[in-house]
Amino acid sequence: MDNFGEIEVPKGLFRTIFFPKPQERYSHCAIIPLYGEPLWVENGLPSLIKAAEATGQKTLVIGVINRHELSPISIQEENRETLNFINRFKSLSIPDFPLMTLYELSPKTDLLILNHNEEPNLFSSKEGVGKARKLGCDLALALTTTPILNCNYLHTTDGDAVVDLDYFQIEKSSEAAVLLHPYSHFGVYKQSEALTLYEFSLRYYVEGLKYANSPYAHESLGSTIAVTPDCYAKVRGFPKRNAAEDFYFLNKAAKVGTIEQASLGWVKLKGRESDRVPFGTGVGTDKIWQKMEQQQPVTFYDPKSFLVVKNLNLAIKSWSEDKEMVPDASKITRAICLSTSTNDLERMQILLRSLSFFEILETAKAQRKSPEAVFKHCHESWDGFKTLKFIHGLRDNFFPEVKWEEAKISNLP
Repeated sequence: MDNFGEIEVPKGLFRTIFFPKPQERYSHCAIIPLYGEPLWVENGLPSLIKAAEATGQKTLVIGVINRHELSPISIQEENRETLNFINRFKSLSIPDFPLMTLYELSPKTDLLILNHNEEPNLFSSKEGVGKARKLGCDLALALTTTPILNCNYLHTTDGDAVVDLDYFQIEKSSEAAVLLHPYSHFGVYKQSEALTLYEFSLRYYVEGLKYANSPYAHESLGSTIAVTPDCYAKVRGFPKRNAAEDFYFLNKAAKVGTIEQASLGWVKLKGRESDRVPFGTGVGTDKIWQKMEQQQPVTFYDPKSFLVVKNLNLAIKSWSEDKEMVPDASKITRAICLSTSTNDLERMQILLRSLSFFEILETAKAQRKSPEAVFKHCHESWDGFKTLKFIHGLRDNFFPEVKWEEAKISNLP
């Protein structure tokens, strides 16, 4: 991971030498991007401290305070509010790493702050939350190669999140590469009803993928992820994107290990208006709210789309067990498509070809020998991103979205 870690993360011998408390031993770690989150010190941080105390073990929290060159001045001021509060605690400076400061918050919790709030250390406007998550997690990963941090999972959450007392307890019952904390939104504001529908849309999509037997049937919220250091290193960390870094990270993680949904360790996310990223919860909620304000129907993917995805995954399974080396595009298309009309079959085959589906099948058979290896290769290539694009293609060409009240996976055969 050294070749892919952020430049300011200590390497080699410096991993132990740089840390101001080299004799300290931490058993848990949480990483939080902080972009204009002054309320985190009142809500999120106290909840993490309590969760750390509940374990009876020492916990390291890594906070990445950041803004970029295009951020409004209000973000700089809010970040300074956060720093002013944290500076009340006893701190230990790190001479060779001036952007980092370690704070002693409680007998069981230390906070390592990375300060990217001032020139010339601002992020690029194209990086944002992805860069913050990667920077914090890269640093945590580096510490796991020393005796200082010995943890099973790296937890990443957000500045608007309040965690339950058993937040770190999910580690005890699983050996999955990634654990996803359960979550819910709270708070009352003018878009609350829209937020509820947006959250429902996320769960509906995952339910649809589960019905379709997709290996990518999981939610993708950066505030709910716990990943093993080994898995994190294998996928080379979070992409440094300004949005959807969680989706692309988990899309890779699903290819190298298992992703499980935990039943405890709830994360509660405060609902609020937000346009900080080009898409995601804030933007998705706003789109639904705008429709509600204009008395337009709120729509979700047609459930039949997931039936087609199920047929496609069955086709992948059949192909992996078939002795043929070159896929019969017409035959496979008929197995996937819900219609037998010539026009629909032609359009479906065009959609599949536009996403390289048949090429993926042929390449898997040419490069892999066993049915299991062929099947795995297909799903590594036809991944969560390809699946999403396919569903968008179905929406645009076959099944327009339906009113959310009619979007029920339980009605499918």
